[in-house]
Amino acid sequence: MKYKIIGDSCCDFTKQDLAEGHAVRVPMSIIIGGVEYPDDGYRKQEDWIRLIKEDDGYPQSACPSPEAFLETFEEDCMNFVVTLSSRLSGVYNSAMIAREMYKEEHEGALIHVFDSKSAAAAQHLIYETIREQAELGRSFEEIVDYVEDYRDTMSTIFVLDDLETFKRNGRLKGIRALVATTMNIKPVLWGDDGEIKQIDQAVGMNRAVNHMLQIIEKANVDKNRKVRITQCDSKAMCRKVALVLTEKFGFTDVKILSASGISTAYENPGGVIVSY
Repeated sequence: MKYKIIGDSCCDFTKQDLAEGHAVRVPMSIIIGGVEYPDDGYRKQEDWIRLIKEDDGYPQSACPSPEAFLETFEEDCMNFVVTLSSRLSGVYNSAMIAREMYKEEHEGALIHVFDSKSAAAAQHLIYETIREQAELGRSFEEIVDYVEDYRDTMSTIFVLDDLETFKRNGRLKGIRALVATTMNIKPVLWGDDGEIKQIDQAVGMNRAVNHMLQIIEKANVDKNRKVRITQCDSKAMCRKVALVLTEKFGFTDVKILSASGISTAYENPGGVIVSY
């Protein structure tokens, strides 16, 4: 059966994903200097970084309207939506409203909204898993059950060089290292059921990333699991992380993704996000 996978713009779709025809981006918006910009894929990562740096304030984000999701649904199609964590954004609620609105007019329409309980690279892993199951010819119900089980086993761990956007937008409540930014302390952060929590910290990015890798190593993760890394102006660091994950830890499928506008606004230059 025909299928499509609809993601908000935090999903970090690649150009190839969008060209293949199954992935559909529903843009979020980024508000910079009082101007609202759609994160529709037309601006490059460096363009977003420049816009953000030129503004004296800090960017904010806005979720898509239910109508934006409504426009993507098809009746004779399996529609899967992958959203940013419902604990970090209103995108999930917007997509759920759209689902109910569409099903009122199209009884029996196949629409499922996945709360990724994460962001960025993790959303892309969910997208990939849906696509693989759909290509295997699984039924709608089988795909939903399989992907929800998969999502609940996923982990996201990350280190940000600049926490200020997260802090200003109220996304980092209770993070210990925020009081010590002048000491160059970088927290190692963890996605916990859709919320962000701190599990470690170190002085400087290099040490913090090393701590992050040590945590992954100690977790004894199945090396056949896919690993995706979202980079924001941090290609060199992410390549080093990918090299450790493959050559030292033995992971067999590690890929680096580029942060979209939304991911760039929050991750900020220098950030490293690892999902598996």
